[in-house]
Amino acid sequence: MKTKNIILGAVLAIIGIVMIAIPDACIKAVVVIVGAATVAFSVYNLLVVYKQSQDAAFKKTLLIKSIITFVVGLISVICPFVLVKTVAAIWKIISIVLAVYLILYAGLSVYSSAKLRAVFPEESKRLIFEALIFVAIAILLIIIPIESFGRAFVRIVGLGGLIIGLVMVAVEIV
Repeated sequence: MKTKNIILGAVLAIIGIVMIAIPDACIKAVVVIVGAATVAFSVYNLLVVYKQSQDAAFKKTLLIKSIITFVVGLISVICPFVLVKTVAAIWKIISIVLAVYLILYAGLSVYSSAKLRAVFPEESKRLIFEALIFVAIAILLIIIPIESFGRAFVRIVGLGGLIIGLVMVAVEIV
């Protein structure tokens, strides 16, 4: 019997139950956590990657991406606490902000692809593919009624976590 798997399974089951019982609080928590991670990523890009880069065009693109990423992350962290109180409004604001962010990021990916095409053709293709995926996700964020979908999605993921957690515990105990 592996104690680590039992503890992990129990934690996963508890998180699953919380996601099923109070999906709105989970949505707020995820928005804040992802926002904080986004802010940290943008700061890392500005403090580490930007300083190490030699190419002026790449530095310009990275600076724009980092600033946009920082603003989106900051909105994600502040929005659930200050701007709005209902989860439906948070979903709507975050989905619109994220859609705009993805479209801008896709544009910068296309720009980066054009700059890298001669030197790194495979990376250039990957950036174009990335841009197409970002635009598709942005379109889905705009056309899908995210408020109802969000709660249902969180509950489904919670149910999955609960089942997987219980199975993990059962396998180790039995």
